[in-house]
Amino acid sequence: MKKIAILLIAFLLASCGFHLRGQQSMPFDTLFISPPDSPLAIVLRKAIEHGSKAHVVHAPAKDAYRLEILDETTDRIILSLDATGQVREYQLQYKVTFRFLDPKGNVLIPRSELFLTRLLSYSISEILAKESEAQLLNKDMMNDAVFQIMRRLAAVKPDEN
Repeated sequence: MKKIAILLIAFLLASCGFHLRGQQSMPFDTLFISPPDSPLAIVLRKAIEHGSKAHVVHAPAKDAYRLEILDETTDRIILSLDATGQVREYQLQYKVTFRFLDPKGNVLIPRSELFLTRLLSYSISEILAKESEAQLLNKDMMNDAVFQIMRRLAAVKPDEN
């Protein structure tokens, strides 16, 4: 019975088009991310090196493509208050602005902005848990931004002139 259930699950997953993410094809072999020590750059470097055949260098190189992180901000906006004036809900915001250049300095992806939000219900009686949840949601938004940037990088068709 157990084998039949496993086969059925495997069949259902295969028939719906599910497949593992695997290696992503990037239009470059070498990439420099500027600034290299930003939190987004660190996560992006790991994702590119583990999810593609590209290599991320720590210093600018003449044959390296360049991803410039122009701005990265997080914010917390109050959405609602209860009858006593205590915060009941926040909106967490994460914004990143970037552009992508080839080794000659030609712009392949012009200045682009990703804006992500998550809702966080809040309770004064659970301060530590809610702060921990906020950190997890911020990390989730950063990971979401990393995968969106990787998809955009993979879609670039560099000019072969």
